[in-house]
Amino acid sequence: MSTPKIATWLHSLPRTPEAVRATVQRLADAGVDLLIPCVKQTDGLVDYPSVVANVRPEYQGWDALMIAAEEANRRGLAIHAWCCDFVEGTGSRLLAEHPECRAVQHGRATEGWSWACPRRPETQEYLLAIYRELIDRYPVQGVHLDYVRYADGFCYCDACRESYQRETGRDLLTRGFDTWQQPDAHDMDAWIAWRCAPVTAFVRAARAAAAAGGKALSAAVFPYLPGQLQDVGQDWEGWLAEGLLDDIMPMTYSMSTRIAAEWTRNHRAAVAAMKGQCRLWEGLVRHRSWSAERFLRHVQTVAAQGVDGICIFDEPNVTDADLAGLGALGTTA
Repeated sequence: MSTPKIATWLHSLPRTPEAVRATVQRLADAGVDLLIPCVKQTDGLVDYPSVVANVRPEYQGWDALMIAAEEANRRGLAIHAWCCDFVEGTGSRLLAEHPECRAVQHGRATEGWSWACPRRPETQEYLLAIYRELIDRYPVQGVHLDYVRYADGFCYCDACRESYQRETGRDLLTRGFDTWQQPDAHDMDAWIAWRCAPVTAFVRAARAAAAAGGKALSAAVFPYLPGQLQDVGQDWEGWLAEGLLDDIMPMTYSMSTRIAAEWTRNHRAAVAAMKGQCRLWEGLVRHRSWSAERFLRHVQTVAAQGVDGICIFDEPNVTDADLAGLGALGTTA
C-alpha cells in the first residue's frame, strides 16, 4: 500500500504577502501535498477581493489567495479554496440583501452566528456565484465545501414549511407551539430525504461549476455515518454514489486513536462500496496538548487503515517536528 498524501486546512490566510509566501514555503518544503485555505468564513465575510460577497477589511487592496495560489503552483503544492457554505453571520451580504433567507431555528430566525436556508434559491445562487469567482479567477486545483449541511433544529422557515406541507401533508411546527416537530417513525425516512434534498442539489450544482472550470471538488463532512443523515441532512454517501466529489475529508476529530481508526475503517468501506474515483483523506485535528510523538502515533494508526491521504486541522497548530514526522509517514502502525 502506498504512503498516504498529506493535506492541511488553513482556517485563515496570513494577513501580509510575506506571511502568505512563508506559510506556503513551509508546507511545500515539508512535502505537504495539498493546502486548503478558508476564504469564506462563518461570519459571512470573504478573504479575497470578491464582487459577490463582502470582503474582510484586512484583505482589501491586495489578494492573499492569488499570492498563495501562485506561490503554491510554483512550489508544486496543490491548493483547494475552502468556503463555509450555509453558515452566515453579521458580515453576510446574502442576509443583508435577502433577510428572508435567514434560517429559522426552533421558531425564531437565527441571529449572530446565523445560517441561511439551503432550500432558498437565493441562498444557493449566492454561494455558487462565490464558487464561480474562485473557479474562474484563481489558479487553484480545486474548491472545497464545508458546512454543506444543516445545524440542529432548523430550517423551519416559511419556504421549508410550505415545501414540507406540499410533499407530506404535514406541518413542520407543532400546532400551538413555537417549536419544531420531530417527525414520527412513520415519516422519518421521508423527512430525511426531504431535508437532504436541497443540500445534495447544491453539491450537484457545485460539481457542475467545478467541472466546467476544470477544477476538482472536495468536501469536509461529518464522520459518523449514517447518523449524519438525520442530524444534519448530509447524504455524503449519496454524493459518492453520484460521483459528485473528487476528494472527501471526514472530520474525524476524536482524541481517541481507537475511535478515529474505527471511524476510518467505516469511511474506507463506504468509499470502496461506491466504486467511484473519490479519494479518501481522513481529517484529523492536531490537539495542542499532544506531543509530536503522540500526534504522529495517532496519524500513523489512522493511516494504517488504508486511506489516500491525511488532512490535518489546522496548519498553525502543526509543529516543525510534526512536519518532519509526517514527511517520513508510512502506513504500518
